[in-house]
Amino acid sequence: MHEPIRDNLEDYLRGPAGRIPQEFGAHLEACEECAGELKGLETQARMLRSLKAGQEVEPRAGFYARVMERIEERAQASIWAILLRPRIGRRLAVASAVLALLLAGYLVSTEPGDQSLASAPSVVLTDTPAPVVASQSIPQQEIPQPEIQRDTPQQQHERDAVLVNLASFRQ
Repeated sequence: MHEPIRDNLEDYLRGPAGRIPQEFGAHLEACEECAGELKGLETQARMLRSLKAGQEVEPRAGFYARVMERIEERAQASIWAILLRPRIGRRLAVASAVLALLLAGYLVSTEPGDQSLASAPSVVLTDTPAPVVASQSIPQQEIPQPEIQRDTPQQQHERDAVLVNLASFRQ
């Protein structure tokens, strides 16, 4: 559809009361494609006008009441409608808060503290064997005393690092 027809189409389809420019009529006579499309649109416009009701139709008595009943029935079927009622909603909120407080109290009371470090025996890793405790029957001079070697600063630093790792380990 060309521009002169497209611009004035609504005025033409309204009927004889609309003002139609002369170029509209001239283009319709010259262009068969636009004339064919316009005839199809006129037919559709007549069909739509025929569907228009002659008088306004009023609904039967009780129509609005039935509509409201259906709306209320559907609202009652929803679980959210039940939970969001003020009385049930408050009870649900209070029960949730009490449950959260009880759970928090349980978790705080059962949480292990640093007692595991205090009760664990201390173990030191060394290269030297543990001294043998002599019984009273063996004189002290016969037990050979091991030579104690002093650690280098590097070895002492490594042992301190292992001790810190062991002391700060938690499961």
